[in-house]
Amino acid sequence: MVQIPNTPTLVAEENVNHKRYKAQPQESFAIQQVVKPVPAPEPRFRGPAIKDKSESSRKDRLPVSGEYFENEKGDRFILRQKLGDGAMGHVFLSIFGGRTVAIKTEKYSTGMLPMEIKVLLSIKRNKGSHFCEIIDYGTIRREYNYMVISLLGKDLYRLRAEQPNRSFSLNTTTKIALETLEAIEELHAIGYLSRDVKPSNFAPGMREYGQHKTIYMFDFGLAKKYVDREHKKLKSRGEVGWRGTVRYGSLQAHKRLDLGRRDDIECWFYMLIEMYVGELPWRHMTDRALVGQAKLAVRNESRQVFFNRIPRQFEMIMGMIDGYAFEVRPEYKQLKALIMEIRLENGIPDRCKWDWQIEESQHSELTETTSVMSDLAILAEQGITNYTDRAHENEVIVSLASKDISYTTMHTDGYKIKISASKQMIQKDVFLQQTPSNGCQCQHGNCACCMGISVPEFRHSVCANVTYNPISIGLDLSIGVDGHYFSEEISLRNPPPICFSLPIPGAEHVAGVCVAFTKLDLDKKSKILAGCMDFEVELIHLRVLSFHLGCFRMPI
Repeated sequence: MVQIPNTPTLVAEENVNHKRYKAQPQESFAIQQVVKPVPAPEPRFRGPAIKDKSESSRKDRLPVSGEYFENEKGDRFILRQKLGDGAMGHVFLSIFGGRTVAIKTEKYSTGMLPMEIKVLLSIKRNKGSHFCEIIDYGTIRREYNYMVISLLGKDLYRLRAEQPNRSFSLNTTTKIALETLEAIEELHAIGYLSRDVKPSNFAPGMREYGQHKTIYMFDFGLAKKYVDREHKKLKSRGEVGWRGTVRYGSLQAHKRLDLGRRDDIECWFYMLIEMYVGELPWRHMTDRALVGQAKLAVRNESRQVFFNRIPRQFEMIMGMIDGYAFEVRPEYKQLKALIMEIRLENGIPDRCKWDWQIEESQHSELTETTSVMSDLAILAEQGITNYTDRAHENEVIVSLASKDISYTTMHTDGYKIKISASKQMIQKDVFLQQTPSNGCQCQHGNCACCMGISVPEFRHSVCANVTYNPISIGLDLSIGVDGHYFSEEISLRNPPPICFSLPIPGAEHVAGVCVAFTKLDLDKKSKILAGCMDFEVELIHLRVLSFHLGCFRMPI
């Protein structure tokens, strides 16, 4: 986690085929410490003040897949598959610390992300249990802001839409009610309002991290403090304008009045009705005023029809919400008690799967069998028949070994593949050229080392050319994927991993490529340079392909 004070801005270095960012300690970060009479001060984003000439040409923009940046600790974040587009920015998939994460980005001039960061940092200090973990945050060249958070599953809106009747069972609805109400209560406890409670802002955690039984709350771009620094409740500001989403907005929001804790609970109530019934009466209305009238109608002439198909406790919940004044603290315990009463009256046991988990379990056996057969088909194409397989819970592992290649594939929710192809080190005192059978050729005619391999799952040819540069006392590295090359000079002293993006012929995406040198050794007496290269490709769908490209020994 990046420390709040004295955090650096990340500045880009341009290359021909990629963009890389590195930390510049002399620049201050776009999040600075705010001095407050409380422990653990909160950061805030500082807007662009006086721009120098170098900054005048910088564009306020959003990043694209394939870019990456590094923070001051040297942690690298590669923007992989785009997970979604929001009103203000993009969300990308990435891999950090051996786990999949989400990177949320927005243009530097946009002011939504700083509030989310403040909320998540406050939640982290207070150890909230229903929120994403914030891993890193910052600003890139005053072009875009970013925030790295833990990855969640599909949001509740998408999960409901995938159900046969576009609705959840009473079991799942009431479980969601309890989980989401706890999240809202935790948010209110640290002094914040959401002002945008809706299904698409809640999601279950990832199964591989043991978080799939918990519903998490996210997206706090419209959040607001409802207490001052001394934790005293702020008074209503009267008419302030619209805040939130029309479908789930409270009656006070339709009146354009200042929102309080009760309004988050009212949005939560509409969300529950929609999840259980499948729709709200005003689902097809687009006019905000008409939606407000429909919400009033369910409290009057349409009340009986509205509550006809749902447990009576929901009508009691609406009555409690309508009775709350602006400054009143919602009765969270009583609300939870009514939800538990629904479960007891309908004989719902405490331990029941979510509706989406039931569907997953019904298809898990077929999915695992299909995955294994697919892997074996790939291996058969390579003429390899010596393999073993085993199943463990939701994971299927297929492994095999032959004379010079080992292959392992693991199927989890993240779908991870690792390939290792070890080639015998070739030592020659004068010249080394390793030409693999797949036909990979050196890009340069005088390269001292050429290595390559065709990976079955990747189905593309990868080549590496290495030459010694006596002027810089380093290595000139050239990596190619199907003829598309990237070149960079490598220092012999503690060479960092080199990451870049290469287009994949016949595909709409690029591959994120990382090359790391291991066992790099320079013998000055014998004037021999030796080393090995590890190669990693990160594709979409959380696929990671890693293999040992080869070792080399060359004169200098």
